[in-house]
Amino acid sequence: MKHRGFTLIELVIVLVLIAISSMIGLRFISDMAYNHVSSAERGQALAGARFAIERLRRELSLAYGPSVYVSANSRCISYVPVVVAGTYTRQVLDASAEFIMPISLEQTAMNGTNMAINAPSAIDSDLAAWQSYPADLPENVVGLKAGITMANPLAFADAFTNTSPTGFTSDSPKERYTLLKPEQVRFCSRDNGDLVREVRSNSSWEQLSRMLTGLQSAQIFGDYHQASQLVTVDFTLTTRDGDLVLSSQLQVGYEP
Repeated sequence: MKHRGFTLIELVIVLVLIAISSMIGLRFISDMAYNHVSSAERGQALAGARFAIERLRRELSLAYGPSVYVSANSRCISYVPVVVAGTYTRQVLDASAEFIMPISLEQTAMNGTNMAINAPSAIDSDLAAWQSYPADLPENVVGLKAGITMANPLAFADAFTNTSPTGFTSDSPKERYTLLKPEQVRFCSRDNGDLVREVRSNSSWEQLSRMLTGLQSAQIFGDYHQASQLVTVDFTLTTRDGDLVLSSQLQVGYEP
């Protein structure tokens, strides 16, 4: 019997089929890798955006309403954190007020804390009232005695060093006071796409942490609506599969 081998045409056909199979296989593997990387990138961006929004939500729930303002370029939101709020009896204008303290603060030593009663809003005062806080205190915001130990009730004369003049120009219609931390906090977006958290406890801002990266637009905050105490935040992040948009309405916690 004669032995017959492969012809050149048969070898060429086999090589072409192998090449086509290899290309299909490589494309399939490449698509799988791309989808995996894209999914991981999108998931990471979504997790980062949700974390930043949740952090904003938590901190604004402890913000003093009149101190909240959004910068003119919609890049920053600033506010003053609240220690606690409560009610008082009698009047602050004649220094006869007694402040009802929460049980959690009884016998607690406080230092550098300020009290606000019917303070002006940053929006109504064109931001001037709060922009330089805590270096300059707005009207109807007075510092407590240094190292004061909180009693319950806390008498006006025990709360403030100078009781004449009182420092307050009006009483609260709701007989409500708010204790404020001696610092101002803000979240700002940068040109490089970062969202950062900064604190000012004197005359300058100090960056404490980077909250988010990859922001496509630096204008992320909507106007603050004082009546409803709501502010809108919009994050647009660039990913392989297109833009990822996450929006939310945040509630400011403490009313005047």
